[in-house]
Amino acid sequence: MRVKEQKQMWEANSMGSFDRLKLKMNNFGIDMTLSYLGHNFSKKKLVNLAKVFEKIAGSKGGINHAKRMQWLFESEHPHLLWWKKILTELDPNCRNKWIKNFFVNGYYGDNLRKRSEFNKKNGFFPPTVLLASITKNCNFHCKGCWAHEYDVREDLSKEKWREIFTEARDVMGIHIFPIVGGEPFCRKEFLELAEEFNDCAFITFTNGSLLTEKTVEKLKKLGNVHPMFSLGGLRENNDKIRGEGCFDMVMEKMDMLKKAGIFFGNSITVTKENCDEVTSDEFMKMLSDKGSLWSWFFHYVPVGDNPDVDLVPDAKQRQKILKAVYNARNTLPMMTVDFWGDGPEMMGCIAGGRQYIHVNPKGDVEPCTFIHLATHNLNNCTLTEALASPFMTAIRDGIPYEDGNMLRPCMIVDRPDILRKYYEEFHPYETHEKAADYLTNPEITKKIDKYSQDVKEILDEDWRNNLWMTIFPLEGEYYIDRDRFCSTEPPKNSCGGSCSCCGGKC
Repeated sequence: MRVKEQKQMWEANSMGSFDRLKLKMNNFGIDMTLSYLGHNFSKKKLVNLAKVFEKIAGSKGGINHAKRMQWLFESEHPHLLWWKKILTELDPNCRNKWIKNFFVNGYYGDNLRKRSEFNKKNGFFPPTVLLASITKNCNFHCKGCWAHEYDVREDLSKEKWREIFTEARDVMGIHIFPIVGGEPFCRKEFLELAEEFNDCAFITFTNGSLLTEKTVEKLKKLGNVHPMFSLGGLRENNDKIRGEGCFDMVMEKMDMLKKAGIFFGNSITVTKENCDEVTSDEFMKMLSDKGSLWSWFFHYVPVGDNPDVDLVPDAKQRQKILKAVYNARNTLPMMTVDFWGDGPEMMGCIAGGRQYIHVNPKGDVEPCTFIHLATHNLNNCTLTEALASPFMTAIRDGIPYEDGNMLRPCMIVDRPDILRKYYEEFHPYETHEKAADYLTNPEITKKIDKYSQDVKEILDEDWRNNLWMTIFPLEGEYYIDRDRFCSTEPPKNSCGGSCSCCGGKC
């Protein structure tokens, strides 16, 4: 449950002139290992795969993460079962593309050396993730979504997106591209771009309605497009936001992708109203049983059409979300992430290009998907130039914040004074009408200030008392439950023996 300095984690691990040869040899080894594991799965072989990751890791952080994976596998943590599902249930092409593009290319391989080279040349590390709003067009009009706010007469051209992705991959080493909209599958050229950049992972947030049998076959052939279905809870809560019949439609599409062996997950927007439902063990298990391999939990942020601060989960609910995500991630074969609560794993806020950046449909470079302010547009500059701007630099340099509490990472609702200071100092323009309302409208800012104070009182105490953990137990630790988190003693099963793979429930 310890957090290390980011510069230490990002320090390059290099063998000098032998790096390229070593990487090619290990890539060949990974291909052979993945094929073998898919037919002959065993814990020992999965540990060996993690050891390969350690050997090719391009940073100190990558080495540490690979070692932690080895411990999780050796201790039979449920993360082992997640990997087992990936290796044995996914279509071989989808399986190999996910592991090689997301893990090897995205975090362990040559990209981390490129990050180090970029830092030496430009004086800062590039992000590891580029979030791209490939289109503003959407066939839905969901409450709380801002996509329709952008006044975009024409999305960026396919050629421009190719240029952006090329700079991100070849110059910065980015191989992970979350794709949002609008509805990404509204744009035919999206899958054409995914095919061109077949060494990258396109984590695609979708309402699911346009996934036909023909599209699913295309995704299976590509292997590097990973749909994340948007949900707002079970049938009643979800359809109240997204429209009647939407929940049942998503369930049907999840069944299609599971049958086809395609890696997919879910994106859950948590509000004050649906919090109890979406953090329940029943909801989490339902997602896992349906085949979801990744669940993202995003707290409602008061942006977009008529932002409603009253929908933001309150301070007590923040704790509940965090504990529910911890518990799901450590008891189910499903990766589960709390976009705010997992701040300790990411060493604080990830905005401003520190870990990710957002490019909207018209080319504005925004520090965060929820901060619709910019000083640069990619029609007039490179991505590197946009990231080097004083606005982005100030955001990166300010993280982590002086008090060190990474459970309160958000500049919008946790620390609104910080974002207001940047807005006044650097004068970024609004990328759509009323985008700065949560910084300037007294009716909204008063509620945000009250919210941030309530969160501070509770989460500062949690931080001081170490009532948090990083994404998984560290070496020598075992997850116990949502109240105690981790212990150096393995949990006991009902027969009195040790059992880490089920949290003591067998």
